Amino acid sequence: MFWLILYIALLFGIGFHHWYQHRGVTLDGFVVYDRQADGLRVGMSLVALAFGASSVFGLAGYAYQYNLNAIWWTLSGAIGLVVLAYTFLDTVWAIKGYTISDIIARVFGNNIRLLVSAVLFIAWLMVLAGQIIAGGNILADFFGHRALGYALFTLIFTVYTLLIGQAGTVKTGFAQVVVMVAGLAVLLGLCVTTPATASHPPPSLHFGFDDAFTFTLFLSVVVPVGLSYLFGPDMYSRIFIARDVTSARRGLLLAAALIAAISLLIVFIGILAHGIVTITQPDLTLQTLVGQLFGGYLRDFVLVALLSIPLSGADIILITTATLLGRDVIGHALRLSGHEPTATGQIWIIRGCMLLTAVLATVFALRLQAIIPTLLIAYKVFSIGIVPLLLVSLLRIRRGLSSASVSGINHGVALYLLLSSLLVLLVELRLIPLSLPNYNLYLLLVNTLLLVALLRFGGRDPAANSRENSA
Repeated sequence: MFWLILYIALLFGIGFHHWYQHRGVTLDGFVVYDRQADGLRVGMSLVALAFGASSVFGLAGYAYQYNLNAIWWTLSGAIGLVVLAYTFLDTVWAIKGYTISDIIARVFGNNIRLLVSAVLFIAWLMVLAGQIIAGGNILADFFGHRALGYALFTLIFTVYTLLIGQAGTVKTGFAQVVVMVAGLAVLLGLCVTTPATASHPPPSLHFGFDDAFTFTLFLSVVVPVGLSYLFGPDMYSRIFIARDVTSARRGLLLAAALIAAISLLIVFIGILAHGIVTITQPDLTLQTLVGQLFGGYLRDFVLVALLSIPLSGADIILITTATLLGRDVIGHALRLSGHEPTATGQIWIIRGCMLLTAVLATVFALRLQAIIPTLLIAYKVFSIGIVPLLLVSLLRIRRGLSSASVSGINHGVALYLLLSSLLVLLVELRLIPLSLPNYNLYLLLVNTLLLVALLRFGGRDPAANSRENSA
């Protein structure tokens, strides 16, 4: 308990100190770090974000279940970052936005920004819930009560993020990655040196499809996760904080390399756990190993070190999600009503949305209680409704077509986007029964083809039509 109290005091101390020195923070400073991050800070904050929960606790659990096949969970994301670095990066950075809704608004208008941000807000509540599940499970080991652990974890990252804003997430990224890798390396070393018992024979390495890791499961992981890295709002938030395109590209490539390397470290820990402990809930693989291999103050210290992992992603996701709601939904609605908030007022609206986001995400976490399934819900909702729209927007911006011409098409696309995304959410939460395998992949294909067709045949610029008619 001593290490936990010390760690919480340190976080709050950093938060209050930063707040005291920057009480006149601007909207750019609070949300996008004044766009001054270099390549190292962009890369490290990306790694901290990627390994916030799913790529550590969830990945270790997947490795316990599926052996080396678990690597696809993060490898698909690393591939997505490399593709992003050499495709849409220049376009994304040049927009100098706050959220990915700014990109979509360039093509489809500000009214659609509201609907897109609303869908993203709902989806990314699930991503934040995944972080809360991971951190809450650790604190539950201290207090012996799951709900209390979840609530306390949420309170920790919400309080210091309210005070620090984006600057804190950027400045702490390097330290969080170093602490994480050091702790995981020690844990791997102990796993390697711990002899297997008769009840836990040494595990063997296996890579490829089998009865457990099927091709269907492979697709259900690789496609949504890869797309979430290639087009994800929190990933793009790291591009928006970069000081130039070169820094952003270096950060993406550095993050991709580190994600692939660290993922192997985590996967081997999960595989070796088979020869040491019996685990009924895969998400608790790391915590179970710590309880088995450590004791006393050292055990508490390692658990607190593990707690820093989900915290490193939770703060970034909280800012991203609250900005979607506070700036793109509430702020846009206020502007439409003739009550445009000031920059200071916008910051306080975002802070209020942080509180609401934290409460809602905690409710989802208590209901779902599994990291990777929770994150997959978000990624499916995102890939079905937002990815096709964002892809078409980026392509049109690159071609210099920055506005759609027919308002009816805009509203039709927005309505279909909202309905299809909400349908996926209701199906994944089992509120609507549907037994069709890979239904989300079929829906993704249909949505993409529909949007391409609408923009190809119905969303052309008036100037282009006039030139063709005069010719």
